[in-house]
Amino acid sequence: MLASFFCLILFACSNNRNPYENSLGIEPKHLAEIDTAHYTLIKWKDTVIDFGTIHAGDSANMKFEFTNVGKTWLFVFNIRTTCGCTITDAPKDPLQPGQSGFITAIFTSTQLGEVNKKLFVFTNTKNSRKSSLTVRGVVEPANK
Repeated sequence: MLASFFCLILFACSNNRNPYENSLGIEPKHLAEIDTAHYTLIKWKDTVIDFGTIHAGDSANMKFEFTNVGKTWLFVFNIRTTCGCTITDAPKDPLQPGQSGFITAIFTSTQLGEVNKKLFVFTNTKNSRKSSLTVRGVVEPANK
């Protein structure tokens, strides 16, 4: 069965179909996560975004762009943040080699002063399974 699984992966890669699609009811991202021999590479356009200065109660929207620079499909498994003040979103579908995508982050100011928040993005990538992204800026008192 294992040999069949890897033959399926190699065949599917050549025809631009997600090599982890299956009729077994197994989520493709779970198969991609355990197939460490076929991990890909990720390249981030920016890993730090400075949203500047906002007022208390306002939000800042950011997009972190990345590209699959490897030879196999790229899956985003999970994103963790260092606080509840940041909401994130990632592509639900895997990216083929050469494709680009975005991690979006919405920071809502909850306290005054300098902000330096981290996002941790977990992927099936050789160079690092966990990418660290930073959101920073300054929150000033709201205008009355």
